Amino acid sequence: LKITNEPPKGMHANLHKALDNFSQETFDSSARESDFKNLLFTLCYFHAVLTERRKFGSQGWNYPYPFNDSDLLISANVLHNHLDSEGGRTSHIPWDDLRFLFGEIMYGGHITDDKDRKVCAAYLNRYFNNEQLEPDYPLCPGFGMPPILDYEGYH
Repeated sequence: LKITNEPPKGMHANLHKALDNFSQETFDSSARESDFKNLLFTLCYFHAVLTERRKFGSQGWNYPYPFNDSDLLISANVLHNHLDSEGGRTSHIPWDDLRFLFGEIMYGGHITDDKDRKVCAAYLNRYFNNEQLEPDYPLCPGFGMPPILDYEGYH
């Protein structure tokens, strides 16, 4: 008997693998539930993009960075804490803080090449901004943000 554990193939599979790290309880755990669900989905999409780029070798990243589920889980925890730090009393989302934490510390802690860091920052600027909260905001051409759903709805 031989068992292998291969990474998912394609963006769709990578996105589902990222979402599988979370439960319905996680999606419902924030005082700012709709913002958290939306941003957690976006964070999973961002994670899927970064991991998918590795499959393209030096055309994806100049170095094979070891992005993994721990980066995603810690980033989700940071996201949750930042949104709930005001106790749900404000609608402000600290975009600059989140982009810095994800791009320079969480995921960016792996990135050593300046050009790769710029690529990561471009993704963060695209995905983590006020426009992202609009219905059907395109994460990429032909793929808009889904409506605010529960765990099963995102799968």
